[in-house]
Amino acid sequence: MPREKDKEVQEIKIRVNEALPTVLVDNLTVSPRSDGLYLMHFTTSFPDRSLKEEARLVVPRDSLKRMLDVLCRICDYYPTKPKSKAKKRPKSN
Repeated sequence: MPREKDKEVQEIKIRVNEALPTVLVDNLTVSPRSDGLYLMHFTTSFPDRSLKEEARLVVPRDSLKRMLDVLCRICDYYPTKPKSKAKKRPKSN
């Protein structure tokens, strides 16, 4: 039988920033930093092949992994890890 504590639903309040614009982005670059955080750049491409930076975020690894899990689940896209291109060693007798 579930405990009373398990039945509690935690409500999350999101403070919406009305001044924050919604922008279209079509590129994402993620770069690891030396402090364990990841720098994310969101950019928009233009016909002249130029890019405009729309947003820049710094996120911890665990948060980035959770974000990627959500994106994969929503898009129903689960990429596979590329095979290693390790050189084959000659067999020794």
